[in-house]
Amino acid sequence: MNDDQREEWTVVAEFTAFDAGLTADLAVSKLQGSGIPARRMPTGSITGALGTGMLPSELIRVIVPPQYEDRAREILAEGEVDTNVGED
Repeated sequence: MNDDQREEWTVVAEFTAFDAGLTADLAVSKLQGSGIPARRMPTGSITGALGTGMLPSELIRVIVPPQYEDRAREILAEGEVDTNVGED
């Protein structure tokens, strides 16, 4: 995904806790399983990030195309994935 494509997508969740990568991956998986295209920014996994010097507490965003924003927020609000920024 290039920068132009990413700008067209909407942030539906942000994570900053130590396990942010895992939580973001769960959110993306839940959305994709519901038929919603979803990505995390930055991409990658927490293990890959640790190997490249990315701080575990760095902000990770879950993004979707704008037409899926409302439904994505509903799905994430149903529970199972805490989308509150910075709360452990």
